[in-house]
Amino acid sequence: MRSSRSADALKPEREGILAVLQEPSTIDRIQGIIRELQLDDELTLTDTLDAALRRIRSGAAPRILLVDLGDSSAPIAEVSAARAVGGADLKLVVLGTVNDVALFRDLLSAGASDYLVKPSTREALTAILEKTAGPLGTTPDGLGQVIVFIGSRGGVGATTSAVSCAWLMANERRERVALVDLDLHFGTVALKLDLDPGSGLCEALEQPSRIDSLFIERAMIKVTENLRVLAAEASAAQHLAIDAGAVDMLLHELRRKFVRIAVDLPRGASPMQRVVLAAASQVVVFCERSLAGLRDTIRLQTLVREQAPQARLWLVEAGASGERAPIGKSEFEKGIGKSLDASLSYDPKSAGASTNSGQPLPAAAPRSAIVRELRQLTALLVGPAPAAAKRRMFALPSLW
Repeated sequence: MRSSRSADALKPEREGILAVLQEPSTIDRIQGIIRELQLDDELTLTDTLDAALRRIRSGAAPRILLVDLGDSSAPIAEVSAARAVGGADLKLVVLGTVNDVALFRDLLSAGASDYLVKPSTREALTAILEKTAGPLGTTPDGLGQVIVFIGSRGGVGATTSAVSCAWLMANERRERVALVDLDLHFGTVALKLDLDPGSGLCEALEQPSRIDSLFIERAMIKVTENLRVLAAEASAAQHLAIDAGAVDMLLHELRRKFVRIAVDLPRGASPMQRVVLAAASQVVVFCERSLAGLRDTIRLQTLVREQAPQARLWLVEAGASGERAPIGKSEFEKGIGKSLDASLSYDPKSAGASTNSGQPLPAAAPRSAIVRELRQLTALLVGPAPAAAKRRMFALPSLW
């Protein structure tokens, strides 16, 4: 540990923006944004990426490397080289002329922090510099954390839990949270919160070129100061032509803006599900102790291991439990090969109060046993509640 701390102490503190730009209009725009945002950054210009990387090898430690690769014949290779030289904590922003989902995904995989299509608007550049001004989220790349909620069977409470946990994170933890319902036809996140979901999510996923921070901000619905919802209610007869790359772009944009992204993910094995799982830091599977629940829990465990090896998997008992469950708990845990991490009570009275009021469970039935269990689940996902939040919960119940 001592040698690690010493090595960290020797790392130069990152500051400034190193840019490979030739267009005077873009340079002037960036300089104006630096002044407008009052950033403590000096803009240093170089003619080529090779020259920029030579500066970094010589000891320069920019906070942001901004590279125009519009004329590059090998942008992926150049981004990989820049990432290798610049290190993991360098914010690497690429400008280009090609508006293509596959290229966007390849650039991110090669190490780019973001990609802007030229001509880049003042708003887009401002958003980039604002978001790279400091660490935002809880993952090593400085982006927000994706938490996936998925049920092994229908009706086990995955959506209710996603809504409740997102609400607790936003309102009791004071974190900026995005709640995303990816069941585009039959999702109930908006319904549970008495919201009109609008058409923004479908438009974003069918037209990925429109995905940017401003479009997402307009498409999201404000629930509380810290909680936003992105959902859809497409006609059952409507076929949605969704490229999985659009989901990838959407999640990346949300991770730039929010500390947590709670995703209510329908069961399935489509490219969309695989992309979401690949972005997840944590996956919560809600397990019903039935024969079908056992089969599908095992299937989902395998899917998460294959598609999300980086994610922490939580298995939560829900749905049929106690005497109503046809399979005993010990037998179920033996079948899935591990102990269940948590359990949620069957509480139709609280669920009914939540539905009738159009509020999440913690707001509709704050003193119920299931809400205590949901707080415990939230603590598993994001850590123990701060002392200040605990004082608010127990000292001021009348404010709920």
